[in-house]
Amino acid sequence: MSNAAVIARQQLRLLSRSHTFLLLLLVLLGMTALSGYIGWSSHSTIIRVYDETVRTLTAAGKPAPPNPFADKPRLSLLNNMIIYVPLIGALLAIAIGNMSVTGDRQAGVTRVIFSRPVRRSSYFWGKLGASAAADAAIMAACLALSVIGLTLINHGLPTAQELLRLGLFYALSGLYLLLFVLIGIVAALLTRSRSLGLFAAVAVWVLITFATPQFTSGLRPVASLNPVTNPVAASHSGFFGVTSKAKPIAVNEQYKALSTRILSRGDDVVRAGFEKTAAELAPIVLLALLLGGWAYRLVRRHDFSEEAARD
Repeated sequence: MSNAAVIARQQLRLLSRSHTFLLLLLVLLGMTALSGYIGWSSHSTIIRVYDETVRTLTAAGKPAPPNPFADKPRLSLLNNMIIYVPLIGALLAIAIGNMSVTGDRQAGVTRVIFSRPVRRSSYFWGKLGASAAADAAIMAACLALSVIGLTLINHGLPTAQELLRLGLFYALSGLYLLLFVLIGIVAALLTRSRSLGLFAAVAVWVLITFATPQFTSGLRPVASLNPVTNPVAASHSGFFGVTSKAKPIAVNEQYKALSTRILSRGDDVVRAGFEKTAAELAPIVLLALLLGGWAYRLVRRHDFSEEAARD
């Protein structure tokens, strides 16, 4: 077994024993299960109101309005996941990235690792591989819960096209969370304590999740969590007319826009064409590559000989 594989296996064991990781994981899985119920509950309430309105109008001899859910994709019941992934999922990813570096530091074994013939590239790829595997396993579990929820709510399995779109959504979400895994790794390598590394990574999370949408779209922090691409409440002042030019490179905005089209607009992802989809995906991929290169460079240059057990 290669050194990278041994390091990855050890990192996965560390994650499985971390109470912080397990707690955040349970919260994310719980919110995934809850998202289907919330979607079903709101859907049922609107349908009951619609049915009552139809009966009232029919009795009065007036035409009834069309069913508001007649052409709405069934996956739109999971729209709340577009909120939960950047909130809970991103914090979980930061914890994964932080622990991948600080776990060895806290145990005081970093110097022991590099006293053996272990290449720094093997160390980096082992840590990143374990983090990516954990990320993929989490998204797979969320996908399974979503399929179960849709099956129960709709009284039947999702169609092949719906399963494909669900797979695309969770693949996109996994890529988005990988950004925060890398942010956690970079912050841990740049700081000397676990708490300071977590604080720095969470500060970047706040910047990406709340500050950037407010700066580029004029959205209030709470409105930035709305899974709607262009909310009516957005500001259109001259200042935001200028800052909105940066919206195409805002990863949170592009993730939300692409996720909304996958879940809520059916075949719109295909109709939008390759160029639009690639333009929305490009900032996420580019930032992941930049962060990955930065993390690799930090691992190559970091002085692990000074590492010891700390907070």
